[in-house]
Amino acid sequence: MDHLALLEGEVVAMAAALRAADPTRDVASCPGWTVQDLTNHITAVHRWVLGALRNEGSPPYDDSVVSTADDYAAAATALVTRLRELPEDAPCWTFNRDDQTAGFWRRRQLQEVSIHRWDVEQHEIDEAVAEAGVDEVVSFFLPRQVRSGRTTLPAGHVGLDTGRAMWTLVDGDGPRAFLHAGAPDLNLLLWGRRTLDEVVVEGDAAFAAAVFAAALTP
Repeated sequence: MDHLALLEGEVVAMAAALRAADPTRDVASCPGWTVQDLTNHITAVHRWVLGALRNEGSPPYDDSVVSTADDYAAAATALVTRLRELPEDAPCWTFNRDDQTAGFWRRRQLQEVSIHRWDVEQHEIDEAVAEAGVDEVVSFFLPRQVRSGRTTLPAGHVGLDTGRAMWTLVDGDGPRAFLHAGAPDLNLLLWGRRTLDEVVVEGDAAFAAAVFAAALTP
């Protein structure tokens, strides 16, 4: 998968979505946020990552600056340009202790923009991008949430199945449940943009609900 090419397409589409949206409109999938708040956030994230790519330690993050769609487009273009200049294995600061390379940011920013573009316009997420997003949550974000004490999971087993790929979300003895859906819906579910009644739950539905009541992502 060419994460950088996909990111480039996503940021162009995101800028268009922000230009078309009313900045005062509430973002239903991000309670308490308007489109303006989301614009401020995603623009600040891109600027923050640009700082991280300088490999000078954790950069400051500030989403209090009011940003326009054009500001977003400028920050996103600068980010893609810098990522294209750097080899994928170029060292830089990241919040992943096991991957301190520019490649981490290619993958992470693709998911960041894909999810937040969905927040703005509920677009049809690319299947391969969504599968990579599910894998990122299962292999990185959820273990990080548990390790940092930000969430506690009930003991048991939950699997995720897209028909093309399968993951073990929670592994262990006890209640067993499988969630069946397309990768876009599973990715949105993991990020709190879908609910369990929008996917097929096989097995112990109450246990699956208990798992998804935990903070699986930041």
